[in-house]
Amino acid sequence: MTTTTRQTRATRPPSRPHHDERPRPTRASRTDGIWPWLFVLPLLIGVGTFFIWPILQTFWYSFTSWGVFGGATFTGLANYTRLLSDPQLYQSLVNTIVYTVIVLLGIPIAVWLASLLNTPGLRFAQFYRVLFFLPYVAMPAAIALVWRIMFNGDFGIVNWFLGRFGIDGPYWISTPGFALVAVSLVGLWSSLGFSMIILGAGLKDIPPELYEAAELDGASRWRQFRSLTVPLLTPSIFFVLVVTTISSFQLFDLLYAILGSTNPVIPKTMSLVFYFYNAGFIDNDKGFAAAIAMVIFVLIGIITVVQFRVQRKWVQS
Repeated sequence: MTTTTRQTRATRPPSRPHHDERPRPTRASRTDGIWPWLFVLPLLIGVGTFFIWPILQTFWYSFTSWGVFGGATFTGLANYTRLLSDPQLYQSLVNTIVYTVIVLLGIPIAVWLASLLNTPGLRFAQFYRVLFFLPYVAMPAAIALVWRIMFNGDFGIVNWFLGRFGIDGPYWISTPGFALVAVSLVGLWSSLGFSMIILGAGLKDIPPELYEAAELDGASRWRQFRSLTVPLLTPSIFFVLVVTTISSFQLFDLLYAILGSTNPVIPKTMSLVFYFYNAGFIDNDKGFAAAIAMVIFVLIGIITVVQFRVQRKWVQS
């Protein structure tokens, strides 16, 4: 009988491990309960209160008309119809695009300056970084006050410098066309510090062995910059490009502080956000201003999506 029992055990298929016999945990048993949501809840409340709800509220206001003493009346697409037929919208859009393009020209300059400050053995490199970053953290009103004096047509240092070369400088702040260029140059100058800090951090991630190998192969400094630095720095360049574009489309404080609200060149120089400010706070047309705000929101969203689509073709992963 003992022999038969042993033969039966020998011929019996091995049983599955004990842990396989346990029932698989359900989805409810795999969750951590309510605790993760409690930790995330303050952030969700803040985002919903200060970002999502204002967007939804502005979207609703764009379909309404407001009286002098309040009270909204639903008007359908009247605000958008009026907005699309207003020439000031397209003038403001062109001004914003021109300002954005000029400010974006500072990115190649920032790449070059950041690479110079990243040169091994450069003395006072941190001091130079602080000097370039100070305009970014300074108050726009203070920057505007200094540049208004510099751009003064009678005694400004800009026209004095041009006069040294026999060039009769214009009245920058009160001449259509030149006023927008003046504001754009100030925006380019003030954005260099932020771009240089981001690009400088990206340069720190490039292995120095690559430059040593390129130097051994006989590559010049320019060839190293063009074939190594710029391609490997494209992720940082893309980040700076997106942030600078969004910031440029929100131009208001610098324009308002340099030109003021009563300058006769304002209709030819105002940005989209300045256009929104005039409609909402000067003309007290809140429904129309909400429609302008939604147009700005959609434009920034479209441009950002296009940038993310295009970056696949030139950003090195």
